Amino acid sequence: MSRNFSISIYTLGCRLNQVESEAVSGAFLNAGFSLAKQGSVPDIFVINTCTVTSKSEQKARRVIRKASSENPGSLVVVTGCYAQLNGPDIEKLGSNILVIGQAEKSRLLEFPAYIQETEAKTGAALKEYLQFRLGKEPMTTTKFDFLPDTFSFHTRASLKVQDGCNNFCAYCRIPFARGRSESMDFDRAVETALAIEKNGYRELVLTGVNITAYESGGRKLRQLLEAILERTSDIRIRLSSLGPYDDLDNFAFFISRPRICPHFHLSVQSGNDNVLAAMGRKYPAGRLKEITDILKGSGRDPFISGDVITGFPGESDQDFEDSYNLIRDCGFAMCHVFPYSPRPETRAYRMKNRVPERISRLRAERLGGLADQLYLEYIARQKGRREKVIIEEQVVLDGKKYCAGLSSNYLKVLIESRDALKAGTLCDVVLNADAGNVFGKLVQ
Repeated sequence: MSRNFSISIYTLGCRLNQVESEAVSGAFLNAGFSLAKQGSVPDIFVINTCTVTSKSEQKARRVIRKASSENPGSLVVVTGCYAQLNGPDIEKLGSNILVIGQAEKSRLLEFPAYIQETEAKTGAALKEYLQFRLGKEPMTTTKFDFLPDTFSFHTRASLKVQDGCNNFCAYCRIPFARGRSESMDFDRAVETALAIEKNGYRELVLTGVNITAYESGGRKLRQLLEAILERTSDIRIRLSSLGPYDDLDNFAFFISRPRICPHFHLSVQSGNDNVLAAMGRKYPAGRLKEITDILKGSGRDPFISGDVITGFPGESDQDFEDSYNLIRDCGFAMCHVFPYSPRPETRAYRMKNRVPERISRLRAERLGGLADQLYLEYIARQKGRREKVIIEEQVVLDGKKYCAGLSSNYLKVLIESRDALKAGTLCDVVLNADAGNVFGKLVQ
């Protein structure tokens, strides 16, 4: 390598993007590059974008413009779903911007080797050289080669076992950006999970656009989990967003295995059958209540969260009330509530009977208030519960220093300790809650 290049990675959006950014970071670090220190100007910016909402795209544009204009000598590489769908628009934001769409994101794993072979010293020269190599060299990596040995930005490991989506819901651009559903080879997924445990990680998050669509050689998510649990010994498994909901037996299996974290995120979207049908969601609203009843019937008091869209075209006041009542009756511990965001290319983009933005926001605020109440009720039930917490960082609250970590049931727990606990450490604690915070007392 002609010089010691530094790199900075900025990630927007979902856990899939986070996993892919971790792998890109690992590829550069393993090749001798360095992560830019805070306040310094990196030679290469990588901005990993999201297209789920118009706000996520607006934020991406602000970050891209700032990186490009304030650092004209650096190379700004923009990738991710927004880059896949709006590449030409992004290129216009700066002359030092190189767009690598989602479909070719794995080529970033090849960049360290390319850069090591050039004498280019400026962002413009690097851009020109990389464009030449991209046009000359066939892609040798795949979407399932994002396999970091270590994680630069997270204390918990993640493994992408699925990508893409076949559902084409009326509001969503993701299938256009990430393509149709694909799954990681079964044996490779199991071996990778085993390697992650051997590297010392105490938690593994299985992730994808829709991990319940996982299928390799006729084997599905349940068989993959069974194999990982059989081959590993101690590492706990967390599942990312789940749906659709055609096999209720799966949820009884998920909650029955002690090493599967009692934390389940459901793609709810609406609690009204008519709205769900208009969205293209292939389940009735009542199915979600059946699922939460199964999960709660285990006695483990799982943390159940969900995504909800307010103000979808045609959503009436009563339709919204149905969603509100479903979230309340299911007793969700957390909700991510989004006012509907029209997305180009989707079916909903052309739908009439739009709900005014003001109404969508008011509905989101009301549902958010309910979610806050349900969260407080959930953490109040945790008093006296013994939990295992993975330490993530050190924080200060009201002048006191705490070690902050994540419990198996997805609570951020603050632990008072005379000695700072190392990130990644697994601790036994007894939980308590006060003023919306969860505290843990170390079990000696």
